[in-house]
Amino acid sequence: MHTTINWTTPISWLIALALLALLVVQLWFIVRSESLSSSRKWIRAGLNGLLWVVLAAYFLQIQWPISRPTTHALLVGDDVPSSVARHLKDSLHIQESFTSRNLKAAYDSVTLVGQQFPTETLTQLSNAELQWIPYNQPDQLEAIHWKGIVRQGEMQSVKGQLQSSKKQSLRVRFGNKTLDSVGVHEGVNVFALQFPAFAKGHSQAELVLGTTTLDTLHFFTRPTDPLKVQILLNSPDFESKTLADWLGKQGYTVTVSATLSKDISSQISINKSGKSAAKAVPDLIITEPVNAANTVVKKAIADGNSVLFINLTNPETDCRTINQALGSHWQVRKVNNEPLIPLGNGLNALPYRFADSPNQFSVVGYPIATQQTTGRVGVSLLSETYPLSLSGDSVTYNRVWTAVLARLSESDNNTVQIDAPVYSAIRHSISINNPTNRLTSLRVGQETLRLSYSPVNDRSAMGTSSFSKAGWQPVQDSLALYVNPMKSSDPIADRALVSRFMLAHSLSSSIEGNANRTTTAQLPNWAWLVLLLICFTALWVEPKLG
Repeated sequence: MHTTINWTTPISWLIALALLALLVVQLWFIVRSESLSSSRKWIRAGLNGLLWVVLAAYFLQIQWPISRPTTHALLVGDDVPSSVARHLKDSLHIQESFTSRNLKAAYDSVTLVGQQFPTETLTQLSNAELQWIPYNQPDQLEAIHWKGIVRQGEMQSVKGQLQSSKKQSLRVRFGNKTLDSVGVHEGVNVFALQFPAFAKGHSQAELVLGTTTLDTLHFFTRPTDPLKVQILLNSPDFESKTLADWLGKQGYTVTVSATLSKDISSQISINKSGKSAAKAVPDLIITEPVNAANTVVKKAIADGNSVLFINLTNPETDCRTINQALGSHWQVRKVNNEPLIPLGNGLNALPYRFADSPNQFSVVGYPIATQQTTGRVGVSLLSETYPLSLSGDSVTYNRVWTAVLARLSESDNNTVQIDAPVYSAIRHSISINNPTNRLTSLRVGQETLRLSYSPVNDRSAMGTSSFSKAGWQPVQDSLALYVNPMKSSDPIADRALVSRFMLAHSLSSSIEGNANRTTTAQLPNWAWLVLLLICFTALWVEPKLG
């Protein structure tokens, strides 16, 4: 219970003092009266006290909280069929249902069904308690995520959820070429697809269910810094020559060293004037197991650089040779008695697989792995890859070696990461790892994001922004980010909008509490009049009864 009196005004204190004086004067006259018996004094004091209590209560205007009944409604999204809405209304025992076009009254509790709601409708629900039931349309995405910025050769990972109407195929397609695919069954499916990002700059791929394109995946592929590569072989072959030519075309500085006989060796350089040429030790050495104990190879590992072993003939013996020379822990298991195992796309591999080992990382999609020691030690179980280049399948050849180099190269500085899809007018976070200097802001298009550094890792910073412009937006000077426009026909955009609204609403509701579920009550003026008349009547009648 509480009062509505404003005690900061002088008039309130004057009235309170007057009431107190009235009570004292009444009791004083009753006590001083010599014509009243003791019992009559008690009765008259009680009646005067009751009148005083009524007057004081009327002055204080006492109020008390009461719970008011809640009102419920079902708000149906524009994407929900009327039959589904009727079923939910009956199962939830909600009497009233509306759409965004005819919602006019204010309700205490609203259940949202679906995800297509105008922003204006959502803002009208700020004072209501909300629940959300998404509507999952068949053969439509319910959730999807991929990397907005990837490094060339890095595996692009696409994860999501959809509800399929039948058994069919889900593919990631680049032009007419399928990058990865998975079969889906009737009902809800959680999927994960991946493929190496080998095209530089602005990139896109399509997510196709059966024959229907569900979404276009936009991402930016940033190139890796050109490396200094040394190919060290006992004798040149087509595999090393083709690889050296390809590395040179990619901008790498390449040195091919071969031993032609006991006292005769040759050395060929490609892109000798490259910016990495000044380094005494190559970033990457590509060699054969027989050279594992070579001083050049051991020095490269000791300096924290990378070595890749190719042209294995007997993987079990070759791995023991590598382990003894470099302190690695390679183990292989034979899985087939055939000399080679076909992998598809014209690739073959030796009939072995790598056993798991600590600090071992696979090149996804290929029988190639690396182990982290002082440097990186890579081993390839692939047979020859040069036939791909000779047959004109440069796409597959590029994918193989771009993925391998990405696994063997060092982590780049100033790595910008963002989870796609990104939508305009919705806040998204961007993180930067390994900044070369302590950046305080990040420029994206015409917007500048303020960066805050992690308290536990000063090599990681994060900024947030709701991007106002759609399309490709430049990030700093060398990267780009694709911002999707907010369209009502995009189910992922609709879900993102409702999800962010529900999150903001839940935070606001937790702060406000349940104050809007109660109201106050007080006696009406007619009740005060009746009480006063009763008190005055009792005081008038009491002397006559005596």
